[in-house]
Amino acid sequence: MTTAAEVDRFRMPLPGPDTPVVSKDRVVALHAHLNTHYSASKWPLAPLVDNPAQSLRVIRWKKCPVTLREEIRLLTWTMINGELRPTFVKQRRTRRSRFGPDTIWRAVEEWLRIARWLDERGISSLAQCDARVLHEYGLRLRDSGVSRGRVLNLLACVTRLWAFDQLSAQPVGVARPPWDEVGVDDYLPAEGGSGGENSREPLATATMGPLLIWAMRLVDDFADDILAVWQESRRLAERARTAVASVESKATLDAYLAPIVGDGALVPANWNQGVLRFARSYVGGVTGASLRQVDTAIKRYGLTAKAAERPGPCPLDLPVTGLIAGSPWRGSLDFNEAGTLFRHLGTAAFIVLSYLTGMRPEEVLGMRSGCCPDPEPDEDGIVGRHLIRSVHYKTATDDNGNYLPGGTERDVPWVAITPAVNAIRVLERMVPPGRLLFDHDAHDLVSGWRPSTRGALRPGGMRQRIEDFVAWSNTEAQAQGLENEVIPPDPHGAIGTARFRRTLAWHIARRPGGLVALAIQYGHMRTALNTEVSGGYGTRSRGGIHDMLALETALATAETAADLHDRFENGEGVSGPAARRALVESATSRRFEGREVKTDFARKYAAARRYLARDGAVLYDNPHALLLCLYKHDRALCQRDGPVDDAPTLDRCVPGCGNALRTDEQAALLRGRAEDIDKRAALHPKPMGDRLRANANKLRAFADEHDETRFTRQESPA
Repeated sequence: MTTAAEVDRFRMPLPGPDTPVVSKDRVVALHAHLNTHYSASKWPLAPLVDNPAQSLRVIRWKKCPVTLREEIRLLTWTMINGELRPTFVKQRRTRRSRFGPDTIWRAVEEWLRIARWLDERGISSLAQCDARVLHEYGLRLRDSGVSRGRVLNLLACVTRLWAFDQLSAQPVGVARPPWDEVGVDDYLPAEGGSGGENSREPLATATMGPLLIWAMRLVDDFADDILAVWQESRRLAERARTAVASVESKATLDAYLAPIVGDGALVPANWNQGVLRFARSYVGGVTGASLRQVDTAIKRYGLTAKAAERPGPCPLDLPVTGLIAGSPWRGSLDFNEAGTLFRHLGTAAFIVLSYLTGMRPEEVLGMRSGCCPDPEPDEDGIVGRHLIRSVHYKTATDDNGNYLPGGTERDVPWVAITPAVNAIRVLERMVPPGRLLFDHDAHDLVSGWRPSTRGALRPGGMRQRIEDFVAWSNTEAQAQGLENEVIPPDPHGAIGTARFRRTLAWHIARRPGGLVALAIQYGHMRTALNTEVSGGYGTRSRGGIHDMLALETALATAETAADLHDRFENGEGVSGPAARRALVESATSRRFEGREVKTDFARKYAAARRYLARDGAVLYDNPHALLLCLYKHDRALCQRDGPVDDAPTLDRCVPGCGNALRTDEQAALLRGRAEDIDKRAALHPKPMGDRLRANANKLRAFADEHDETRFTRQESPA
C-alpha cells in the first residue's frame, strides 16, 4: 500500500531548533563551515555558494515582525531545501525548481517587506493573507514607482510564498495570488524601456579609450617592475621582521642614519594611520637591523619628527624597465608604492579581461590559473588561438533545470586575443598555481584573509578598485605630462564592472576598422569572436556577447540609415554605386527614434538578427574609410578572399566596390584628413614624405570624384 507521504515526495519534514539551515545535500564545501541551525537569529546563505566571486548573503530575522517570524522562517527553510513541483514549474514556464542563494535572499527580503506591511495592518498570520489582501499588495507594488521588470520580480517572489507554503510541513494557508490566476498585466506599471544588460549604457569612448590605455600599460609595460617591487618589498619586510640584533647590524644601521642625523638628508618615511612616520620596516630590511634596534634609534635621534619635517622616498635597488614615451616611468622604484601598484596591477588586468573577452564580471573573477594554456600546433604546424576554459554561472543548471551553485565549465571556450592573454599571464604570476586569478587571499592587502571572504574578490570591491585605479591613472598622467590620457568621468556615472561587456559590443558594432585605445583593432576582435570556436556561444538563450553584437550592430545600422535619410532630405549630396539603393532603403526601412527602433527591438535579439539578415538592405557606416556600405554579399569586394560573411569586413574596404556610397560630410572629412597627412609629410624624410603625400592625393581624388558624381534631393542621379 502506498502512503500519502510516499506519494508527495515534495512535502518537507518539520525542522527542529538544531536542524541545519542548509541540508546536507545542498551544502557546498567552500563555505560549509558557515552553516548554522534553524533557531539562529541570522542565516548565512554562504553554504549554498560555490561561486568564488559571489556575495555572501545573510538573512537577518530581526527584520521580521515577531508575530509573523516563525511562519516566514519555516517557509524560508522550505524554499532553501525544498523543490517546486514539476506542475508548478511547467505551468509557469520557469527554468528552475530550486533557486540559488541570490534568488532566495531576494525572495526572503520581499517576504520580510510584505510581513512588515501585514503587521502594520494588524495582520498577525499568513493565514489571513487572502486574495483581497494580496490584491491590495499587488496594486501597492504597481504604484510604488519602481520599474516594470522590478515589479514583475517582486510579484513572482510573493507567488513563491504561496507555492512553498504548499510544500511546508505545516501549511498556514496563504492564498493564491490573484495575478497568478487572472494574469499579471493589471499589476504592472506601464511599459517603459528595456531592462537587463542592454539597459546599461556603454562607457563613453572618451572614458574607455584612456582607461584601456592605462590598464594595458600596467599589464604590458609596468608589470615586471611592479611585481619586482612587490617581491622585494615583501623580502625586506620579512627580513626586518625576523632580523636578530647584533653588533654588526647596529653598526650598519648607524652608518645608514649618519647622513640623516648629521647632514640633514631626507628621511625615509611612509604614511601610517594618516601620519608621516619613519619607515622602520624599510630601514630594518635594508640594513639588517632588528626592529628593536630601529625603534631605539627612532627615539634616540627623534626620527619621527624628522620624518615629518623632511620626508623622503624609500628607493629599492632595482632597475626600472618600464617606459612611457621612450623614457623610464620612474626615477627609482619605491618600497612605499609596492602595495598600491600591486593592487592597481590586478585591477588593470580585470579591466583588460572584462573589456577584451566580453565575459561577465563573475566569469572574469571565477577564472583560475592555467585556464588559458598556450595552444599546441596542429599537424601542419599552425598554432591556433588562445582559448579560455573557465566556468560560467548565469545559465548554469543541471539536467532538471536546477541552479548549480558552482557553475559549470563552458562547453565553448572564450577566445582570447593577445592583450587578454598577457593579462592572464600577469595574474598567474600574482597568485599561486591552480588558485583563482583574483584570489582574495593574494589580492586583498587591506583586510587580509577571513573565512567570510574566502574565494575571489567581489564585484562590489572591484568597483571601488576601478575608481581608485582611475584616480591613480589621472594623477600619473598629470605627473608624466600626458594630459591627453587623463580619464574623464563617464557621463552616465560610475564605471562599475558590468558595463565593459556592453561597451565592447557597442564599439565593435560602431567603430569597425578603428582602433581600441590606439592599440587593438576592433575588426580583429570581431574576427576572433566570429570563429567557429566562439560562435557556439551565440546559440544560447540570451547567449552573451554574440547576441549583444547583433543588437548593437542592428541599432547602429538603423541609426546610419536614419541619418542618411535626414541628410539627404536636408539637401546634402550623395555619390557612389549604391547611393540610389541606399536612399530607397533609408526612406522605407524602420526609422530609428531615440535609442531604439521599437521598444521590443532592443529586447529581442532574434529581431536584431532578422534585421541584419536582409541581404542588400542593411547600411553600415565605416568611419575609418569615410564611406557607407549597403552590404550585398555578391557585390562585396571585401569578401572576394575566403568564405562570404553575412556582414562586410569593414577593415578591408576596397575602392570601387558596388556596395559603397559617400556623403558630402565624408568627402569634406577626406580632404581634412589629406591636409593632416600633408602636414605630417613635411616632417618626415623625403621617401616617407612622398608616400604620405601620395596617400593624401588619393584621398583628395576620392573627394573630387564625389563632387563630380554627387546628386541631391533636387537633382536626378546621373
